Amino acid sequence: MALAPVLAIDVGGTKLAVALVRGAEIVDQELTDTPAADGPEAVVEALRGAAAPLLARSAAPPTALGVACAGLVRGGKVRAVSRELLPGWDDFPLVARLERTFGLPTTALNDAQAAAYGEALHGAGRGRGSSFFVTVSTGVGAGFVIGDRLWQGATGLAGHLGHVGGGALERVSSGTALTRRAAEFGHATTARELVAAAEERQPWARGLLADAATALAGALVDVKYLLDPEVVVLGGGVGLNPVFRSALETALLAVDELVRVPVLAAELGQSAGLVGAAAWALNDPGRPRRSA
Repeated sequence: MALAPVLAIDVGGTKLAVALVRGAEIVDQELTDTPAADGPEAVVEALRGAAAPLLARSAAPPTALGVACAGLVRGGKVRAVSRELLPGWDDFPLVARLERTFGLPTTALNDAQAAAYGEALHGAGRGRGSSFFVTVSTGVGAGFVIGDRLWQGATGLAGHLGHVGGGALERVSSGTALTRRAAEFGHATTARELVAAAEERQPWARGLLADAATALAGALVDVKYLLDPEVVVLGGGVGLNPVFRSALETALLAVDELVRVPVLAAELGQSAGLVGAAAWALNDPGRPRRSA
């Protein structure tokens, strides 16, 4: 008899994903845009709407809800670190609101931390002594896992790599930064379109991706000095692009071998956060439990 699935939610600045997850398998999934400008309550309503057809199709009801969310997640509340990404999220009680909405015991993690946990248990970090996950997408985030233990830090802030150095990395390497810098060069485009232009060997796009990769390589040298992970796992819409990955490998070849760390592509792709959130909902020793 198949195990009951976990309902998993990934809240990003531009998209919402709701899925039924069993282990590393996405059993079923619904995607929708994030109504970020309308505030957190509108996001909760969008999640309710996206989940309804998913739950109606499910043969077995989920046993728990795991959430991956952008921003600082602590005590069941979410505070946006990049305020323009999720305006109005200032210690929003996301876990309590979702528990009332779905009637399931709920846990929540920062989205990059969730993806790090998913990759450590079921993806490219599986079986490693330690793995440092980096997502390069709308923003730049990270998570550190030692064995199968996620390191969240004293207040849950661990992993906000894009904000290190006053946000210098996010101002160059994020999808948002790439879009802004492309406009400065006279190319009105989205990050997705920029990546496509780089794949078509357009010099301006390749140059911007190379700048972003070089900045990330420098940050990974600092990570190596500070944490010395066994591997770095690279994910996100920009991070998984072959041109970006090639540029990052080239940039890392230029640094001393002592501080060079192997970089692996995320095996779970865009599903890493959902898989990690579902796993955390089952494995977190502090998660709420239903009475028998």
